[in-house]
Amino acid sequence: MAVEEMARGARGDVLPLRGRDAEIAELTGWLARLRVGQGGVLLVEAAPGAGKSRLVREARAIAENLPVRVLAGAGEREERGVPFGALLRALPSDGPAVGADVFRTLSESAEQRFWLFRALRDQLEQMARERPLLVVVDDLQWCDAGTLLALRTLPARLSAHPVRWLVTVRTGSPGTDVRATVARLADLGARTMRLGPLPADAAARLAGDLLGAEPGADVLALVRRAEGRPLLVTEIVRGLSGEGAVARTGGTAHLAGRHSPVHSYGSARRLLGHLSPAAREVLRLASVLGRDLDAGRLAALGGYGVAEVVAALQEAVDADLVRSSDPLGFRHDLVREAIRGTVPAARRRELRRRAADLSLARGAPIGQVALAMAETAEPGDADTAALLRRALDELAEAAPDAAAPIARQAVALAPAGSPERAAAVAEAVPLLARVGRGGEGRRLADSVLDGPLPAAVEGRIRLDAGLSALQGSFAEALRFSGPGARLDGLPDGMRAQLMAVQCASTLLTGDIAAADQLLAPATEAAARAGDGAALALLHTTDSVARARRLDFAAAERLAAAAVAAAPDPAAVFGPAVWRASLHGMTGRVEEGLREAADGTAAARRPGRAQGLPLWLATHARLLLAAGLLAEARAEAEAALALAEESGAGEAICFDALCVVGRVAALTGESAAAKPSAASPGDAAFASSHPSARAGRMLGAGEADGLRRPGAWPADDPRFVRMALSAGRSGHAAAVVAEAERRAALNPGVPFFAAVAAHARGLLDDDAAPLRRAIGILRGCPYPLALASALEDAGRLLLDADRDAAVAHLTEAEDGYARTGAASEAARIRRRLGAAGQRQRRRPKPRREARGWHALTPAERRVTALVAEGATNREAAARLFLSPATVGTHVMHVFQKLGVNSRVQLARLYLEHEETAG
Repeated sequence: MAVEEMARGARGDVLPLRGRDAEIAELTGWLARLRVGQGGVLLVEAAPGAGKSRLVREARAIAENLPVRVLAGAGEREERGVPFGALLRALPSDGPAVGADVFRTLSESAEQRFWLFRALRDQLEQMARERPLLVVVDDLQWCDAGTLLALRTLPARLSAHPVRWLVTVRTGSPGTDVRATVARLADLGARTMRLGPLPADAAARLAGDLLGAEPGADVLALVRRAEGRPLLVTEIVRGLSGEGAVARTGGTAHLAGRHSPVHSYGSARRLLGHLSPAAREVLRLASVLGRDLDAGRLAALGGYGVAEVVAALQEAVDADLVRSSDPLGFRHDLVREAIRGTVPAARRRELRRRAADLSLARGAPIGQVALAMAETAEPGDADTAALLRRALDELAEAAPDAAAPIARQAVALAPAGSPERAAAVAEAVPLLARVGRGGEGRRLADSVLDGPLPAAVEGRIRLDAGLSALQGSFAEALRFSGPGARLDGLPDGMRAQLMAVQCASTLLTGDIAAADQLLAPATEAAARAGDGAALALLHTTDSVARARRLDFAAAERLAAAAVAAAPDPAAVFGPAVWRASLHGMTGRVEEGLREAADGTAAARRPGRAQGLPLWLATHARLLLAAGLLAEARAEAEAALALAEESGAGEAICFDALCVVGRVAALTGESAAAKPSAASPGDAAFASSHPSARAGRMLGAGEADGLRRPGAWPADDPRFVRMALSAGRSGHAAAVVAEAERRAALNPGVPFFAAVAAHARGLLDDDAAPLRRAIGILRGCPYPLALASALEDAGRLLLDADRDAAVAHLTEAEDGYARTGAASEAARIRRRLGAAGQRQRRRPKPRREARGWHALTPAERRVTALVAEGATNREAAARLFLSPATVGTHVMHVFQKLGVNSRVQLARLYLEHEETAG
């Protein structure tokens, strides 16, 4: 319960805030900077009862007088299963972009977290454009995982807007995600305000406010027992007043006769001393089982009649130990914790076990019962550990999202350094990876791998952690798998898989020679063990190596063999992902898009989130190649957000950031998806952005540094252009030579010949190879590559053949404009204007908040298909998107056009087309 709800005197109003003058001055100055558009984060840390919520109320009042728009929400312990619950409670129902009711209609499954996150980000961004915004999140320690993720991400994403974040948290909060969020906010530059005890004079003034009189020495002696905690001061004074133990004489309040020790000492035993024996026992029983005081459950567990329990609870309500609400609950966690401390540990364990048995007998879900039991259990509780294992056995395959928090609790309850903890970690690592929390699983793995473990347990942990890391952090995958492959006494299948992970991660970290040495023995071990997963990973590794050697025919065969060998192509590192990428590299982008759309959709199913960031990044790269810029950026941003949440690693972040940066360059829009300084991919953002990375490699003299495993041939002309602009003709020539060798070694891939001709034309400043490239590209589904070749040919021909040059440049401008590459199209128009060519007037696109002009190109494409009657899934198949992405576009179209049904949208679209026609 918030302090201000208790700090009400006889007058019934909220009392002055005492003893926090320095904090209020700091808050006032901090909030004032919102008026000049400065964002920021303030983290308020305090012990329970120190007055965090009261301070928040004061901050809100200050902000509302600035004027600043205030959104205020709080974590609720019972609502931690509701995604983004604390932030949803802060949103107004009539928000300008997406109301809270829309959020609540979205799926709460793990694979939809990004879409809720993006809609939430869009709403806050829109609100901040209209008015400076203060977002208050109270009681961080009780916030759900979605809110914690948002707080780790949104302050950086919205840093360009006037948004300030005021977050309060209980000191020493034990949750891993809570601690990570606090650390992340600190990394982002959050100011921290720590509330200490009130000074003695402030505590005395607070007591006087509550009493409506100056407290006498005897009252102050009791107040001092609160040790400066406003909540306890309030409880002591309210308790004394409620008992009639205070008399006022001449403006001074003194003790009058006897009073209960309850309020003066805060002792749990004395707290219960004035209650009946039945009420005492019922409250002790309830304190062990949690915050929910259900009379029927308490009666069954305690052997009481329901009427007895109801009477006992009413007595507790009258004593102000239990709040009269629905459901009944302890007035404060401090009360429950104090009472719980009076119950012996053995009795607590026995009560929890009986409560679990009763709940299961009544048909409660085992996962819910296990978590409830674990919440009040102590490390080493064998009964709870057994129930958690049973819940994991039943839920891990069918409901991994529900099983993941159970796995966390199982680890937390196992004593540090014990075999039970290692076994619990071995269960948790693959499960966390499946639900997209691989980084968390790998941190758990590290926590037990520094001690001696049985070989089979260590091998299992290293294998699952390595497979998780292989989704994008190759050096980390090698760190886990290398020592694992050398362990003695492993089962053959486990060793084969560890060797496969070691081989793959060695190649992907760039050590091709070492990977070649590992490939043959690893393949032999996998074949001997008959392990399809290991063989699939090794075939994929070999395929990547063949592509590095420019043997794409062999790479394609091996990729197909990998997909065929994999028991589940999505469950190991990328056989299907790599094959989709190969299609995009070799000119079959539509085939790659179909496979990527299918793979992305499959990865969104429960328990498949492990591969989702990788699929999204690959899908984004294919969409970019196909000229679908808005869709490419959306998928890349989704990959970045999920990679951050899952700890997927730098490789996925690199690929996604490249797409975001490239789309920003093509469209002229800001690359707003750049992650914060603390995100996994940002450590190398400046050096990973394509142009910066190329410049660094050129400066270092790396002749082949512009190529890396999985690099896309379509990028060669751009690399050549950058090298020439940097004055590094030797490096440009090396890229051209590689492109021509690739084309010669793969005569069945026309797209390679086009890339080589384009690169050669740039190097030699010769239009003839560019014309050959244009001829080939007209038959390839790469509109941006064609437009680029047309532009380069037009530039070279301006002096020699003006008419041909103008025709090429005009066609290039049309090609760029159709894809939404406004910056490229504008550059060509400027070139044509400088050459004296009269420019065609193109209507300047308007981005209004509402109406047809507000729709993006991607939203227009979706609208046309929906108006034709296509379902989200049908539209997704035709646009090579996922149904979830289409659903997001449809939601935005509804909001911008002011409709709420597909029928209305179709009617409005037809009317618009008739008017436009």
